[in-house]
Amino acid sequence: MELKVAFLNCRSHGDCAVITFEDKGEPACIVVDGGEDKNSAQALSDYLKSQNVTMIDLMVGTHIDSDHINGLKTFVQSQLKNKKANKPFVGIKEFWGPMPSEGFVSDLKPTSTANAGVSGAAISWQEFVIQSVEQNDDLFSAVQALGAKILHPAVDNKPTVPFTSIKIELLGPDTQISADHIKAKALGVLPSSEGAGSIATLEDLQNAVTAGFEKLAIEANRDANNQSIVFRLSPAIGGTKAKEWTFLFTGDAEEEAWEEMCSNNKIASSLKARVLKVPHHGSALNGITDDGAEKVKPKYSIISVGQKHGLPDKETLTRIIGTGSKTLCTQRNQAIYKNKKSACYSVKAADCPAKDNPDDIIFTLDTDTGNCTMSPKSRACKHSW
Repeated sequence: MELKVAFLNCRSHGDCAVITFEDKGEPACIVVDGGEDKNSAQALSDYLKSQNVTMIDLMVGTHIDSDHINGLKTFVQSQLKNKKANKPFVGIKEFWGPMPSEGFVSDLKPTSTANAGVSGAAISWQEFVIQSVEQNDDLFSAVQALGAKILHPAVDNKPTVPFTSIKIELLGPDTQISADHIKAKALGVLPSSEGAGSIATLEDLQNAVTAGFEKLAIEANRDANNQSIVFRLSPAIGGTKAKEWTFLFTGDAEEEAWEEMCSNNKIASSLKARVLKVPHHGSALNGITDDGAEKVKPKYSIISVGQKHGLPDKETLTRIIGTGSKTLCTQRNQAIYKNKKSACYSVKAADCPAKDNPDDIIFTLDTDTGNCTMSPKSRACKHSW
């Protein structure tokens, strides 16, 4: 069997991966996240077309952040539109994702979302969280309309994996919480059942923001990131050499999530992986921890970045390379974010294969022989951090 794991260059920013293989004698496909906008959605669509994919067996939206699920939303909505117009479309059998909201505070809106999601537009943390919750709700609705089975996986509620030729081990989150709670925290309110007050008007909301609720919105975003669906994927068939090719998908799991996983002996033992999708685009402030990196001890680390946020950070690159891993980025980030240059901003071209050649990073494993090729070749960072 050929197992192909592609980490896509989202063309803008965000995460997107596509796994293709054969299961029960038929072609199978898993999509993990979809980047942040229509460019990311087009990148996903183009790759699926190149692989002749007409059905996604499992789609995973790791968490509600816009740069992971808004591209998925745009892609799924386009497929739903094609279906309604009796045009060819890509279907979805099963969807794993965070819980959508149930209408609690759905009548409340952030100050202004006119520029929400526009590349380069400055929006508050509060707007970002509200925008992400609403985009996740839209994604949920579109997936539901396509007829997919929908599950909200967590360690305390593991789903049955719908494949026999690959193995998926769910490592996080420990439990799923409603998007309503994340949205409520960003707005500075809690359900009445929890004894908190409410914000009834836009004026009250604006006053709440100036009183410090932006801090709560940042905390709400951390809550969402720590709800990331984390799983390890490996072939269930083939010899030992093939089964050593394990791939760890981490969403935007932050420090608290890594502490939770590393402190659980059973989960910690399953973190070790040959290929790591680095969480949070290589952020040092809210990404993988020292303990997490040592537990994973990857041979290859993939960082999905665009021209935003000044990522990846030098501390993360140093931490990962210190484990003996090769580091590969989907792009070279040359953006300046809040007067901060990315660690890669001044790296010499000879040390950065991604500088003039942003591309998908693809691992192709022959499970019969255990041989794996990587494309493009010689993509690993050569800089000494």
